[in-house]
Amino acid sequence: MSDYGFTIVRNYKYELDFEFLFKKKFKSKDGLNYFFGYNSFSKFNNDKLFDENKFFIIGLDGVILNLSALKNEYAISDVFLLIIHLYKKSKQNLAYQLKGDFSGFVFCKTTNELVFFNSKVAAKQIFYSEVGKSFIITSAIRSIINLKKKLNIKSYLNIPACYNMLTYGGMIEDQTLIENIKKLNAGYYLRLTNEKMFLNKYFDFNNIDYSLENKDQAIEKLDIHFKDAVLLEYRKDEEYNYKHLGTLSGGLDSRLNIMFASKIGFKIDSFCFSQSNYLDEKIARKISNDLNLNFQFVPLDNGDYLQDLIKNVDVNNGLQFYLNAAHFNYALGEIDLLDYGLIHTGLAGDGVLGGFLTKRGRPNFYSDRISDKFISKLKNDSRIEKEYKNEEIFKLYQRVFNITNFGSYVAESNQTYLVSPFLDEDFLITALSIDPSLKKNQIYLDWLFKKHSDVTKYTWEKTGLKPDAKYKTKWSRYTNKIKKEFFLLINQQYKISMTPEDFWLHSNVKNQNFYSQVFKKKIDLFIGNFELHQDLCLAFDQGDINEKSAVLTILEIADKFELTI
Repeated sequence: MSDYGFTIVRNYKYELDFEFLFKKKFKSKDGLNYFFGYNSFSKFNNDKLFDENKFFIIGLDGVILNLSALKNEYAISDVFLLIIHLYKKSKQNLAYQLKGDFSGFVFCKTTNELVFFNSKVAAKQIFYSEVGKSFIITSAIRSIINLKKKLNIKSYLNIPACYNMLTYGGMIEDQTLIENIKKLNAGYYLRLTNEKMFLNKYFDFNNIDYSLENKDQAIEKLDIHFKDAVLLEYRKDEEYNYKHLGTLSGGLDSRLNIMFASKIGFKIDSFCFSQSNYLDEKIARKISNDLNLNFQFVPLDNGDYLQDLIKNVDVNNGLQFYLNAAHFNYALGEIDLLDYGLIHTGLAGDGVLGGFLTKRGRPNFYSDRISDKFISKLKNDSRIEKEYKNEEIFKLYQRVFNITNFGSYVAESNQTYLVSPFLDEDFLITALSIDPSLKKNQIYLDWLFKKHSDVTKYTWEKTGLKPDAKYKTKWSRYTNKIKKEFFLLINQQYKISMTPEDFWLHSNVKNQNFYSQVFKKKIDLFIGNFELHQDLCLAFDQGDINEKSAVLTILEIADKFELTI
């Protein structure tokens, strides 16, 4: 994969034969060298920026959904001049005014100050590290590894991060699987001066209080911000004359997005990917036919994508276990994306409208785990929890921004961007402001009943029933259990899920051979660390498909980057 985004190195020496990456250079009066590199693709090109004048070097990568609105608001049509204006107006907080999937920087030549920012939802991977006397910020871990090799500095496996991978399926906070390489989290910026590096937030969802206690008022606010967000993302396609493409499954989130956008006049092509003849395909096909949408279906039968280890680790740099979005990566590879703009999804809808809450008992910040085998070996969990106001905020950052965002990386690796109206900051602020009691009482369904009743006419894959009455959701807890046990009994597990990956592993000899061969080939890399070696063997031998995949992800990262263990 090509690593799209910026690479910036300070205090880098010319003789290290690394210059081909860099398109712009600056040497300060006190002798510091700055190198700026950029790699991108042409889609949404007018939203991107890599330019300089006498005073600034500026970079902006990705798609800015509200760029036209900002140009109109400030009466500045040139993006370079607009960013300078925002920087002078807001300094490090300039990214606060941007919406979309982006990262970027401003370097001031007169002060040697570099400000590098990520978006409010961290849909892009940004890594940083101090390497010898150099400091590097990059979208690709391999750039840091290569720099260390040039300086004869070893790279070490981050052992605590391995246990996060084995437990949660991904990284917590700013961790990576490599020691002394960190990632820039959602809503953060790095500020680099001559003397120091500062890490600060410009936007924080922790600042949101539960303030919406009236159900009708909450529904009205949700609906307003949802509609605004849908218009923003679909109009971005139209700005570039791209066709619209949206994911559609048996869930509520994606259908609400597509059905509403279709209702207000956008012509959308939908696509679905799942086990053939599973509910996701049947429901998505029915909705598409009723709305007269062009529908594309990508069958995942037999789970051949389970063997795409290298391909997916190249995309996610080991931030999540590689199967997390491998099915999405496989599906996009089967679709010609050339004429399409953004990939419109319903990502995170159910979560922010109640799915993140523990329904009974005390809040459980770590309820979403792929394994409990190594919980006793995790470090600093209580400290991390205290940094978050409540369970929802914690899960938004750790589950969505740190793990679910793999889907955004996949979209970018396929040369486009993923969006969801549920991740629009104004919608998120409203959703996170709603009193938990309303969410536990299924305000999501109340919203649909009142504002989007057409969505409830179709079966909901989660329950197997139409979501036209609240009692059906509670009842489905029992009906789904019976259905699952029945299909297990008759050995038809492929009817249980859109991606019955455990079944595909055990029923497909090629998948079995792939897993066992990769494990046997690479596990000996860990012989020097007896405890971790034993734990990886335990997780692989006794774990399900997710645990095995987490093990293979760790093995691949260690091998790929030649890490010392």
